[in-house]
Amino acid sequence: MMDDVELACLGPASADRFAVRPLTRRPPGKGEIEVRVEATSVNPIDVRRSDGYGARLFRLMKAGRFPLVLGNDFAGSITAVGEDVQNLSTGDAVFGLKPASANGTHATHVIAKAAHVLKAAASREPCELAILPYSFVTMYLALRGTGLTRDNARGQDVLVHGASGGLGLLAVQLLAQWGANVTAIGWADSHSLLRSAGASNAVDAASKPFAGLDAHFTATLNFASWDDDLALIGCLRTGALGHATTVHPLLATIDRLGWVRGAVASMTIKRRHRMALPAGCRRYGWTLFRPDQEALTELGAVSSHIFLPVGCSVSLAQGPAAFAHVRDGKQGRAVIRPSD
Repeated sequence: MMDDVELACLGPASADRFAVRPLTRRPPGKGEIEVRVEATSVNPIDVRRSDGYGARLFRLMKAGRFPLVLGNDFAGSITAVGEDVQNLSTGDAVFGLKPASANGTHATHVIAKAAHVLKAAASREPCELAILPYSFVTMYLALRGTGLTRDNARGQDVLVHGASGGLGLLAVQLLAQWGANVTAIGWADSHSLLRSAGASNAVDAASKPFAGLDAHFTATLNFASWDDDLALIGCLRTGALGHATTVHPLLATIDRLGWVRGAVASMTIKRRHRMALPAGCRRYGWTLFRPDQEALTELGAVSSHIFLPVGCSVSLAQGPAAFAHVRDGKQGRAVIRPSD
């Protein structure tokens, strides 16, 4: 792969959805660094954005007009440091993330805020680290939305739906490290993995998973299906902490109905689900990804001993294959290696 290129997403209207094109680099600004990307990931949100999902919101963020470069995660080495950057130097091995933008991480070089970057543990490979930040931060925001923290999780019964996926598997690991009793709803072929990750109990997602679950959970997390959201709320006990979901209809509703009607419809749906919470439970959250310093600090503390399995690893020119891997629901995370 030649230097200074990026994988551009041309949009759903294009016959060729992606193209490798020259990358125009710029020096990092104040508080920024430039990283030569050794590995980056393709997350489900990237696949959905390539189809035009969330276009209204992302356009507001100047991140929704094609062609654009997708990707939020990266791992690599620092090639340049801007003003007022502390504790990071050229040559440092790092990993981190970018917020949603039109200049994402599917490129040989990326500019990122130093505050959104962590030093890489010597024991971890770039491909192992590049798949963590987006998923971990999103998962952590969902945990916080339920009211769960490192300080109060010990001994709590927590139900994780979608535990076979990236967010769910990370939630199982972190909650187990915090001392929670985790029941994980996931596909049967992942149950041994979920138990090794710390789940106390594994429930088959394909066999009416809520039928055998009573309302004794302190917190519930939905990383799987909006259709199951009310069923998860029904598993909360009286006085529970709360529920959070990452698979809510907010962006799709705004796409379909526009800003005003979409916002009103979303608020109505959210209110209906909030009203289903048991007595004494007040937290109900729809999680949206954003860089978060508390989440990144926690990631830095645990990054040497949490994991996600890699199922696909390709060069930048083969990037469409990584998108196809995610789109087809294949096992393991999808990695792009821009420096190859």
